[in-house]
Amino acid sequence: MKTIGFLGFGEASYNIAGGLREEGFEAIHAYDAAWETPPAAAMIAERAAETAVTLHPSAEALVAAVDIVICSISANAAVPVARQVAPFLRHGQLYVDLNSAGPDTKVQVEKLMPEGVIFVDVAVMGTVPGNRHKVPMLASGPGAAAFAELGNSLGMKITALDGPTGKASASKMFRSIFMKGYVMLLLEAVIAGRSFGIEEDVLSSIGQSLKTDDFRRTASDLMCRAIIHAERREHEMDEVVATLRSLGLDATMSIAGKEKLAWCSAQGLRDYFGGKPPADFQQIFAALR
Repeated sequence: MKTIGFLGFGEASYNIAGGLREEGFEAIHAYDAAWETPPAAAMIAERAAETAVTLHPSAEALVAAVDIVICSISANAAVPVARQVAPFLRHGQLYVDLNSAGPDTKVQVEKLMPEGVIFVDVAVMGTVPGNRHKVPMLASGPGAAAFAELGNSLGMKITALDGPTGKASASKMFRSIFMKGYVMLLLEAVIAGRSFGIEEDVLSSIGQSLKTDDFRRTASDLMCRAIIHAERREHEMDEVVATLRSLGLDATMSIAGKEKLAWCSAQGLRDYFGGKPPADFQQIFAALR
């Protein structure tokens, strides 16, 4: 039976560990740098006791005790922590970087791995609390297939991608362009709506416009129409920005939308497609080349 060690025992590690325990997997270890620092120490100890996870007093002790090291910390610490633990890693171990970092960071971490240590770039593609160990994950890099095989045998939902380190994390980063931007767009829209007491109406209208049984088709249609009508929509966004400013409201997302529409117009996409929306968004790539 393989042993798993979490390097960092925050919310993600705690939830994944708890889910694995429910599947009957018991060989779970953890180390967290704050294990002796109040008030985090009490929470770490409580979480470890609840999930029956064996806590270790150092990163070196954790690495020595497990076959698979799963690093789940802040993205800005991914490289320094990998550099710290690299001397303790041994031939045949899997080093799984679960951090929400970009592909360049994951490549930097991989380069720090000693010879014989197998690196896995993992991107968590959903919310861990609630989903726990079953949160969808993408894996790439040399150890992707091995990690997916083990994890999926324990009830996890890991998709191994063909390709080098960075492919999984790139997918997450590019997804975040939409997911993070989408939420901020909603916030900007409802705050503006509140000024006229129509925030619920605005939200309802958006919901009706985005209701679909085929998201890909809807997304493709939206993008294909947008590139054709970009110039007209840019002028409409001028009015949106002016309205927000007249109300003394922040217009960050609206200004960004206007600028992206201006970018579309500058690419000459309307002329390229003869004023008619392409049949599928994949055709846009050829036009941009």
